[in-house]
Amino acid sequence: MEQQTSDKIREIKKSLRLAMNGVVSTLQRRQGLDYKINFGVEIPRIKEIAAQYGKDRELARALWQEDIRECRMIAILTMPAGEFTADDANGWIATARYTELADHLSMHLLCNIPDAVDNALAWAGQQESIAAYCGFSAIAHLLRKGAVMDSAQTERYINVTAQALDDGSATSTVVKQRAYNTFSIFIDTAQPDEEKIKKHRKLKELFNI
Repeated sequence: MEQQTSDKIREIKKSLRLAMNGVVSTLQRRQGLDYKINFGVEIPRIKEIAAQYGKDRELARALWQEDIRECRMIAILTMPAGEFTADDANGWIATARYTELADHLSMHLLCNIPDAVDNALAWAGQQESIAAYCGFSAIAHLLRKGAVMDSAQTERYINVTAQALDDGSATSTVVKQRAYNTFSIFIDTAQPDEEKIKKHRKLKELFNI
């Protein structure tokens, strides 16, 4: 790591310590956010700190290596979206662990990578909960931004969603909820072929189709 990047990380950690909120940190730890360090800094302040450093791929990658909640949030905010590759995405998803981080990762980066729809569908179909959560979250953001799936992607998405929402699936509750919310957006924005949805009993029941 270059000295300049090391200096920036020291400055960031100093700013985070000054903004530390012990009450929030304790509450988040009780809720399961078990980082090595969690300063409990609120999102608006995290964004203010990140804005001081602009977009910096090297800094972002170094910050992600820190098992510190706020450093990883700043990593997402400082990573240039145009330089974030599918390989980067797979690596970050594998170590994201918590839905708060996954939400911001999906919103700021995952929906902007090349072949974003295909990559999101691949993540949504994975057994690993955080990967599936990221996949459905990225699809939600893509739909809101006006992304259009082709016929093959649409059929694949409907199948992945039906699998996630099936009563017999081992999908976690949080992923099921994200899949449900995303499919609601899909119905509202994409105006899909209802006949394809009706093939899946659970989707037909849940969405009154």
